[in-house]
Amino acid sequence: MNQETGIIIDSTVLNSYKNGDACARKLILDAVDGDINISVSTVSIMNIWSRDTFDRKSEIGFTGIFSFLKIISLDGDVARYAGGSLREYIETDSLVGVEQAVVAAHAVLMGKDIVTNEPDRYVQFNSNVRFLGNYID
Repeated sequence: MNQETGIIIDSTVLNSYKNGDACARKLILDAVDGDINISVSTVSIMNIWSRDTFDRKSEIGFTGIFSFLKIISLDGDVARYAGGSLREYIETDSLVGVEQAVVAAHAVLMGKDIVTNEPDRYVQFNSNVRFLGNYID
């Protein structure tokens, strides 16, 4: 794991953490310990926050975790890059599709790898994607 460059995670990793996945927990704990820099898009946060299984306990827990992660906002460059990708590759009527386009745009523009539980959702984007289980091993 590269502490300087770091990685970007998406809502699949956050959801796995919430559900007690050992790999996701190790990754987040590594960030808490300062062993790795992890970025997360505000769109990924919105995606996890909007799930019907996300309760007050989850809100409190994730609010604490986010203080150890770099929260990256959607800016004009990312919006243009992601919008171009959506226009070219995928349907725009899905929040999940929008999340992948935004996360991939952040990754490309910031030179970071994406760590996710669903790498196939990023195939059409020009970004480096790693499966969470393989990244931790």
